[in-house]
Amino acid sequence: MVAVLVIVTVLALVALDYFWLRHRKARQAAGSPVKLRPLTEAVSRLPEGVFLQPTYTWSRLEANGEVLLGVHPLLFGLVGPPYRIDVRAAGDRIESSGELARIRRGDRRLIVRSPLSGRIAQVNPALTGEAEWAGVDGDANGWLYRLVPDRVADELPRWMVAERAAEWTRAQYARLREYLFGVQHAGALGLAMTDGGDMPVGILANLDAAAWDGVQRDFLDQ
Repeated sequence: MVAVLVIVTVLALVALDYFWLRHRKARQAAGSPVKLRPLTEAVSRLPEGVFLQPTYTWSRLEANGEVLLGVHPLLFGLVGPPYRIDVRAAGDRIESSGELARIRRGDRRLIVRSPLSGRIAQVNPALTGEAEWAGVDGDANGWLYRLVPDRVADELPRWMVAERAAEWTRAQYARLREYLFGVQHAGALGLAMTDGGDMPVGILANLDAAAWDGVQRDFLDQ
């Protein structure tokens, strides 16, 4: 009888521990902040072997002719967590320079433009239900869409790769830093960058709507 009670007690404790762990993991997944790397590191964290576009996007050509499309990690760093990515649906057509996705924080957003035309074959399933997805991990899993392009060869001359892509990213970081430093109402945040310091992650979250509009106009809509 004592042995039976001991076994029942052990099983009850194991079950309690199991359900407690599941509950804790569920709470962590629901409430854990998205982990973003420092902006200076995001400058060099593009996935390997990809093309970079002036639309602040990156792409990888697949063997079957499809294109994986992702967003430059620098944009996620500017907006900062918690953010939301609004994406198009599978089957949608996207035109070159048309709306690819929106990165939102609160009631403000940045619209990312598409570097080419085509039809969305697949939306990355990691964009739903993955609280830790940050788009900055430097691997192939940070893509937004699998796209069937119209004429990718027409767009390739504008795309950058390797050192040219890295140089472009460094130059854009410098431009963004200069612009955001000069934005009115930046206040103490602007003063923190006067000594050449890094832009803090989520810098846009501390600036007004005019700053967001300026980034959209002067960087993303070019």
